[in-house]
Amino acid sequence: MLLHILLDYSRRSFNYKSTCIDQMIEVIKYLNQHYNLFAFEDKVVVNFRNDNPVVVERISRIINYIYANHASRITLEDLAEREHLSTFYLSHLIRDYMGINFQELLCFARAEMSEILLLETDRKISAIAKDVGFSTTSYYNKFFSKWFGHTQLEHRQLYMSHILSDARPARFELLSDNQAVSLIRRCLSAVSDQEKSSSVINRLYLTVDVNPQMVPVMNIHHSLEVVITQEDYHIMGERIFNLLYDLNASRVILASRQGDSETTTALIANRLSFIGYEVSTVCDNGLCCGSSAGYDSIAAAIHIFRTYFISKENIMHCRLRDQGEPSMILKGAPSCITSCLVPKPSFYAYQLLKNIKGKLLYWGKYYYVIKNDLSEKDSYTLAIINYNDDIQHLYMRNAGVYEANDIINSFKDELHVDFSIPVESGQYVIAKYALSNSNSIFAHMSHLGFPEAFPLPEAWVHMLNTEPQAQVSVENVDDKLNISSAIKGAGIHIIVVEKVGPAD
Repeated sequence: MLLHILLDYSRRSFNYKSTCIDQMIEVIKYLNQHYNLFAFEDKVVVNFRNDNPVVVERISRIINYIYANHASRITLEDLAEREHLSTFYLSHLIRDYMGINFQELLCFARAEMSEILLLETDRKISAIAKDVGFSTTSYYNKFFSKWFGHTQLEHRQLYMSHILSDARPARFELLSDNQAVSLIRRCLSAVSDQEKSSSVINRLYLTVDVNPQMVPVMNIHHSLEVVITQEDYHIMGERIFNLLYDLNASRVILASRQGDSETTTALIANRLSFIGYEVSTVCDNGLCCGSSAGYDSIAAAIHIFRTYFISKENIMHCRLRDQGEPSMILKGAPSCITSCLVPKPSFYAYQLLKNIKGKLLYWGKYYYVIKNDLSEKDSYTLAIINYNDDIQHLYMRNAGVYEANDIINSFKDELHVDFSIPVESGQYVIAKYALSNSNSIFAHMSHLGFPEAFPLPEAWVHMLNTEPQAQVSVENVDDKLNISSAIKGAGIHIIVVEKVGPAD
């Protein structure tokens, strides 16, 4: 939408001002519809989705009031009086629809608004804490680190150079009208087949010219903590240690439930500690999550990649296995493998992500470019993800298998991305990994009509192929490496590039 406005403005065709104004009104409507309200899902900000107009209006008033008055003393009692509600009802309303409680929401708003003073001034942290409404500096430090992932001083060091000021004027190169139109048309060609809905794409073509000297957006270095139970150990036996090794887990959380043997818990914990894992034991009561068929499908893997590539959170968290009867293959639980020990797409997503370490140079809605930390040689990892909004949000609600299957199968759009990377001349290994829904346990069960139990003896279910497709090649490169990726339907491509020696 913004590219069309830029193009019409740059062309300055007949009646272009009126056209641009009308288009800008549509942008405002779109922003109001999709970005006016927000909620939280496991401490991640997500789009607020609710069809109840009374709830939408009330949550909107609450958010706007908190942000407008964040520096003042706001209490739940004051807010309840404004909304003509009891504090008990209002507290549950915020928790149920926002995903966090009132005090957390208020502190989130204060921490977020403090970023303006933090980056646009050089005021002391204690003064900023007071200005945005925190009672103490330590309280401000706690919530800022919680939501931003680092301290205020670190945030200043990272981002102050990006903020315009007298000391940091804008740096730009003025393009001619023809150059501007040509550039905008080139960008629009990538989305020329899109309909007005941002979630509908027929064929999308993108070109990414990589500059290795680009200032990194952030460092990618994930560690994985995995939740296991005594039930997992009793069913898997020694295989549980092989799976943890395959996932390259750094930490294991042993979730104990009522009736579990303390002796067995201690035995498992000691065994894990001896192997070298950091181990902790927790009560399983707080680890229960909602169910959705999306967790068994490619939608979960897409969510995992998008979450951990755009977040500064380095610790990934997952459950190892679906709990319950092994004969029931799909349970819609947020785990890596089914209860009968077949890996889901999320298993491979965590496995692939754990192997990616480096500096994120570029990222867009559908791709990420990482310069690997493996060696001083030219080494890159490219991640390409094809999806739409329905698939992206599939895991967030209690979707059944037939609904999830319909949403995934109806998405047949194509994504084509061409990467151009300047490199030293030499020989390069290019490894490509393709993760799709077609060879997932979800697709296998779909072909059988989603039976509650696998119709063949249990041994046969373990022979179903659910691994990503892989392809390895060697190329001689002079000065520029050109790599293309094409994905049809929902899927993920991971491409690893590594220099191995001089050209033949």
